[in-house]
Amino acid sequence: MLRATAEITRERRTRAIEFWQSAEDLRDLDGDGNSIVSLYVLAGVAASDAICGARLGEYAQGENHADALAVMKRADPALVASLQRLLSRKTEWPYGGAGVSASRIESARAAATRLVEAARRSTRA
Repeated sequence: MLRATAEITRERRTRAIEFWQSAEDLRDLDGDGNSIVSLYVLAGVAASDAICGARLGEYAQGENHADALAVMKRADPALVASLQRLLSRKTEWPYGGAGVSASRIESARAAATRLVEAARRSTRA
């Protein structure tokens, strides 16, 4: 686990919002589904860091998804499913050869939106 200062928490919230907005912009332009979902995944992960940092003073870093989910469970159990949905597809979506279906894009969008909105509420300065 990494210690999360107020500055780090704000930076992770800012990144979450930027990634989410970029995904929204690309979606509006009918961009590549893999890219859109990748941005939603990045938004959700950054939002998770911000939420955990704000609520617990720490966040998980690295490729161990179990650690990230365990920290989120302590910070906000209601958000674990959203983070799990994004993390479970983290490598499948960005590197998949086939196009991503509209339903998978919407699933990623819903999960990322839930996490980003929670980050906005958790980290208001």
